[in-house]
Amino acid sequence: MESKDRVLRILNWGMYAVTLMLSLYTFLFSGFVVVAHSIYVIATAKFRFTRTVKAYLLASLAGFLAFTPWILVVIVNLLQLKSSTEWTKRHLPLDALIKSWLLQLNRIFLDLNLGFENPFSYLITPFFLVLVGYSIYFICRKTNYKIWLFIVTLIMIPALPLMLPDLLFGGIRSLAERYLLISYLGIQLAVSYLLATQLNNKSFARRKIWQIIMGLVIICGLVSYGVSSQADTWWSKVISSGNPQVAKIINQTNHPLLISNGSGINYGNVFSLSYLLQPKVQFQLVKDRSIPNIPDEFTDIFLLNPSDTWRKQIEKTYNYKTFVVYGDKNYLLWKIENPRSRHIF
Repeated sequence: MESKDRVLRILNWGMYAVTLMLSLYTFLFSGFVVVAHSIYVIATAKFRFTRTVKAYLLASLAGFLAFTPWILVVIVNLLQLKSSTEWTKRHLPLDALIKSWLLQLNRIFLDLNLGFENPFSYLITPFFLVLVGYSIYFICRKTNYKIWLFIVTLIMIPALPLMLPDLLFGGIRSLAERYLLISYLGIQLAVSYLLATQLNNKSFARRKIWQIIMGLVIICGLVSYGVSSQADTWWSKVISSGNPQVAKIINQTNHPLLISNGSGINYGNVFSLSYLLQPKVQFQLVKDRSIPNIPDEFTDIFLLNPSDTWRKQIEKTYNYKTFVVYGDKNYLLWKIENPRSRHIF
C-alpha cells in the first residue's frame, strides 16, 4: 500500500512539473504562480523542510530545467522584449489609474467594452467591488488557512508586482488584462465559493437574495460573451485594438505596400496584421531607421507607426509627403502621398 501511495505521489508531482513547464512556455508571467505556490507550500508546512516541501522543490526545479531553452531565448532577445513593452511605462494620473483598476474588476464579470467615460461603468462598479471584497473576506473567515491562503496568494502575488510599480513610479503594466489573468482566476474562485455556500444558507430570505445575485452574475457573463462574440476587436487587445481597422484601410487599396521596422510595438503589430491583410498586400520590414527601397510598382504605400525622424527622412529621400490615415492613442498609420496613388483617404 505504501509503495502504491509513493508511485501516486511521484505521478502527481511529475504532472505538476510538466504543467509548470508548459505554463511557463505559454505565459512568462506564470512565474508569479510559482512564487505564489512557493509561499503557500512553505507557509502550510510551517516553514519546515517537510517531505511535501522537498517534493515541491524537486518538481519546480524539473519544470524550470525543462524551461531553460526558452529562458536563453528570452535573454538573447532581451532588448527586443524591452522595446516591445515600452508602452507599459506610459504615465497615467493616479485617479485614472485607480478608475482603470475598478473598471478591470467589473470586466471580470461584465465586459461590454465600455470605458470610464461611459456612465454605466460608474453604476456597476460598487456592486462588483463589494461582491469581490466580501468574497475574499468570507473565504478568509470561514475556511481553513490552507484554503484561503491558496486563494489569496493566487490573487495578490501576480497583481502586486504590476500594481505597485505603476502606483509608485507610474506606468500602465497593471492595465494589461493578459498580465492579470492569474489574479482574475483567484477572484473568480473566491466569488464562486461565496455563491456556492450561500445557496445553502439556512435563512430562506438570504438564500433567495444570493440566488438572485448568482443569477445576475451568470446573466452578466452571458451578455458579455454575446457582445464580444460579435466584435472585431476589444479593449483587451490594448496596443493592437486598432489592427482590424488598419487592415480594412489597407485591404481597400489596389496594390499596397506596408513598411515598418522592429522598434517599439511594431514587431507584434506586424505579426498581428499579417493574419488580417489580404495576399495582395506586400510587407517591407527594415532594420531600425534604414531608408526603405520603395519600388515604383506600388500604388498605395503605408508606414506603420514610424518615428517622426524616420518618417521625415523617408519624405526627404523620395520627395513625398505623408499624412495620417488612422490613429489611436497607441500608434499611427501613415500613407505616403505617392503621385501614382489612386486613393486619397
